[in-house]
Amino acid sequence: MKSKDRKIRRIAAVQARLHRIAEWQLMECQAKESELDDRRRRIIEGFNDDTKLPELMAQVAGRSLRAASVEHGVVTKTRQRLAAQARDEARKLKQVLRKVHLLAGRAIREQEKRILEDEIDKSVSVEQP
Repeated sequence: MKSKDRKIRRIAAVQARLHRIAEWQLMECQAKESELDDRRRRIIEGFNDDTKLPELMAQVAGRSLRAASVEHGVVTKTRQRLAAQARDEARKLKQVLRKVHLLAGRAIREQEKRILEDEIDKSVSVEQP
């Protein structure tokens, strides 16, 4: 039983680590998405500025805006995939933790049963002269 308990606890530790990694990757992706939003906002603010941009600068800014938008789309899809992965890892972790809890409860009940049986054996042996 201890071997099974040890294995389940190790699986729980690995699952917790995988969950932390998935959350970390999701946070990195969200930071990248926020960075791209800021970049697009600054470019658009440059277009909305009262001063007219020279033609060449406007073209460069337009290409930069297009590239940032495309990259933002890719990052958004990646973020959605990572969010789904983080939810899956959280679900798996929760399942493993339930198993650990059940095993711990079972071990406690078995220990209590052994103690009770020992006490019964002691009381029976004392009564038999």
